[in-house]
Amino acid sequence: MKKLLALLVLSTSLIAHAWEPTKPVTVIVGNAPGAGNEIAFRKLAEIVQKTTNPNFVYVVQCLPGADSVVANNRFLDAAPDGYTINLPSHMSSYVTNDIWERNIKKYNYDTFTDVMTIGKSPLVLVASPKSDVNTPEQFMRLIRTATSPINVATGGGAHRTAFEYLLNKSKGDPDIVKAIKFNGPVAAVQSVASYDGKIGTEFGIMPIAVAKSLVDAGRVKAIGFTGTHRMPQYPNVPLLKDVAPGINVYAAWSIELPPNTPKEIVDWYQKTFSAAIHSAEYREYMEGQVIFYEESELTPAGLRKHMEELRATFLPVLSKLDLSKE
Repeated sequence: MKKLLALLVLSTSLIAHAWEPTKPVTVIVGNAPGAGNEIAFRKLAEIVQKTTNPNFVYVVQCLPGADSVVANNRFLDAAPDGYTINLPSHMSSYVTNDIWERNIKKYNYDTFTDVMTIGKSPLVLVASPKSDVNTPEQFMRLIRTATSPINVATGGGAHRTAFEYLLNKSKGDPDIVKAIKFNGPVAAVQSVASYDGKIGTEFGIMPIAVAKSLVDAGRVKAIGFTGTHRMPQYPNVPLLKDVAPGINVYAAWSIELPPNTPKEIVDWYQKTFSAAIHSAEYREYMEGQVIFYEESELTPAGLRKHMEELRATFLPVLSKLDLSKE
């Protein structure tokens, strides 16, 4: 009986000391408002508030600049107490910051405490309605044979990676066909929507989760998706892999905590947000927003494995770029 009572006291003590947030959490986003990481997190936080912790309060701080480096550098100074989290984009923070922003970043790809991936979205190549290009084949032919400038709007590392992959496969001239960097995917797709032949950009690459509203409204044309699976929401939009095999680039976002965050805090975020991701409400939301998740990446170890795979696949390609022309 005494042993049983002791176990009950110990169990009650552990439950009482389990970590959970009791004050507002600052959520750092390295993009301008409206990016995929922000909208996916807001939906998950809404589900957490309704199903797990009604007192979960958060404040989003959008700190765009240098493809998330401004936000990530600031995040380095956050206390490891669970009250500041970061929503990095995978390709930018884990891969391309080592290429284009390596001289200004203060962190390594594995500096922060991994929690989990919260969502992925295929990238979409879009064109202005004024463009004569309607298919991936026509786009590849255009950038291969172009003799006058062709501009493609991009708003993040994953988007730039997809552009470089397409340009490499087409054997186009990088002095003629260029990626135009915007401060986030929203600005990039708006540039395509505003193209009039002179102002704006004729093409762009960004997550369909961000471009969806303008695609559905007919303000930009969806030419093709990255990845290996057709999107049931857009059955008539082909895959870019048919003209550029291996273009398995996605927009993807995770939750990270500051370095040296205690395990009980990591566990709370991982378990709480995993439960929200598995909910019927999030599943319905993902379908509407063309977002999906990988079960294997809902743990710190799974996220880290994916991180290493991204680097092994794309760093060798990007490392060959002539940065002197940037």
